Amino acid sequence: MLAGSALGLNALVLGLLVAGLVAGPGALLQGDLALTQMPDGKVLAEFTFRRTVRTSKHGEAHHYALLPRSIGEVFHNFDVRELHLTFTQGRWSYDRWGHSDLTAPSGVELWTWFNSTDVDAKWKGLTNALAGLFCASLNFLDQTVTSVPLLSFAPEGSHPPFNRSTASASSAGASHGQSTFQIRYGSLPREAVCTENLTPWAKLLPCQTKSGLASLLNAYRVFDGNFQSIGVHLQPICINDDCSDTASEYTQTVAVVLDPIRTTSTKGIPLELTSLFDRQATRSCPFASSTTVQVNIPAPPSAVQVYPTPDTDSSTDTLVSHTYNVGESLFNTQVTWIDHSLDNRNHRVSPIRTHRYMSGVGQEHGGIVIDFHNGLDEAVPATYYESIPWILKLYLHTLKLETTASIGSSADIIQSTFYQPAMDRVRPNVLELSLLLPPKSKTSISIDFDTAFIKYTEHHPDANHGFELGVGVLTANFQKGNAGITNGRRPRIYTESLLVRLPTPDFSMPYNVITLTCTLFALFFGSVFNSLVRQFRPVRVARPPSTRWAFLSWLRRSKSTTTTTSASVVTTSVELQARDATDEDAAGSTSQTSTRQTTVVQSSDAAAGSSTSVIKTTTTTTTTTTVRKVRAVDPSS
Repeated sequence: MLAGSALGLNALVLGLLVAGLVAGPGALLQGDLALTQMPDGKVLAEFTFRRTVRTSKHGEAHHYALLPRSIGEVFHNFDVRELHLTFTQGRWSYDRWGHSDLTAPSGVELWTWFNSTDVDAKWKGLTNALAGLFCASLNFLDQTVTSVPLLSFAPEGSHPPFNRSTASASSAGASHGQSTFQIRYGSLPREAVCTENLTPWAKLLPCQTKSGLASLLNAYRVFDGNFQSIGVHLQPICINDDCSDTASEYTQTVAVVLDPIRTTSTKGIPLELTSLFDRQATRSCPFASSTTVQVNIPAPPSAVQVYPTPDTDSSTDTLVSHTYNVGESLFNTQVTWIDHSLDNRNHRVSPIRTHRYMSGVGQEHGGIVIDFHNGLDEAVPATYYESIPWILKLYLHTLKLETTASIGSSADIIQSTFYQPAMDRVRPNVLELSLLLPPKSKTSISIDFDTAFIKYTEHHPDANHGFELGVGVLTANFQKGNAGITNGRRPRIYTESLLVRLPTPDFSMPYNVITLTCTLFALFFGSVFNSLVRQFRPVRVARPPSTRWAFLSWLRRSKSTTTTTSASVVTTSVELQARDATDEDAAGSTSQTSTRQTTVVQSSDAAAGSSTSVIKTTTTTTTTTTVRKVRAVDPSS
């Protein structure tokens, strides 16, 4: 049995290797794991599986190699140039954890760059295909929650130069049949993330969870963390300097914040892979060109002990950074703290922070307030993006700005504004601001809104829960050397999602109406049915006996019982006398036999009556028969 399994696995690996050789040398797989100790004692684990696939001159990957064919066909059929999809549960704490390239808003977020003439049709087909591929509700990203950003979500891949303002607009070139470079953005803050999304995501890996770093992905530990984010990213990259040779980079990511000291208040528990994920890392995936594990601890090297000896040591006076190359053997790392004390203070490690909340009273009117905190000594340029559903009617003239900095006017902070009003059941509100946040300041922006009266069929099943608004996105343009900088792209800071209570009808009234209607219908139907079917017939009801009548009946029954016993004895005597006189008088015998039969018949008829009548009749008949028998016997004597 084991030999058969081994042969099957070897055949699978050999087949995949042959597929990779046929595809050419352009397919590479890199697996990376970064473990970072947070100031509050939590551990951030970032898994990155990156594949680079060379494409043909016509832009089509004839052999997908290590790129999953299901993903490749989706990207090719819907003219996708760049895609970013994340499934997230929990909220990233920028105050405590700083910035990360893998942060994402709660729920589902999808933004895609297309190169097509009919972007809306491609977007609809893409969301339905991804919904089936990842077992998610991405098909609900319809036109009512889809927007077209103009300032935010710039392409991260290597694309040819284009004009962002004309490409994102609803395209004049598309009407002439020309391909346009356009973006679509959508999010579902109510989407729940669980193992149903992690399982199809893991199946897209070459070795799935059988070997390599993916073998550490224990669903019980991953979803037990404070924050989990699963991502799929595709973007074009340049192979050479002049970008004449391009390739597609397909990346799968997992970010999870674990709490190894949840049951204790010290750092005494050793930090190791087996304790974090309750699994042991097996050998690297056979298709991976490199597999690395990086351990980052914000502490001086004298405060911790790291095992084993790293392949690359990039530690500084305030940071321990070790890198390990995972080979064919089992791998495990262990970090032991020399100083077990834990600093529970809230270290604000993010220079830029945001906070969004609701204002107003009641369910008819309200407002949205966004606070921006800049802790740097210099002004920071940024863009803020907000997509609000059509159920809220924004008033642009109520847009206000307040700041603690000394500025001449609000135009010094809000440099440009883009606003797209909503259309009922067609498109959402879109508000984008180009900001210049003053140094060491707090800036607040507010806008008022009215809530819409929607149909009762448009409410969620839990109508009293309310409607969740998607997050706001602040894209900051940090300068080099500032704290919290991430490598690779401009960091995005996501605000909190909001919960809005709309005027909600009393959903118990339909139940009351249905109950009343059914009751009236039952009464009407019952009355008509009785009138048509019911028949009236006389019914004799026996008069209940009185106490006197009951006493007399009992007395008669007592007397009849005694008389019946005496009559039985007399009847037996008469029958014996008649049997003795049979030989002496034939005529008399015939009379006696007839009399004896009459006695039996009369007794049978009497048995058919009531108990009282039987006793009376039997007594009379027996007595008469006895007299007749005596008269018949006397002459012969």
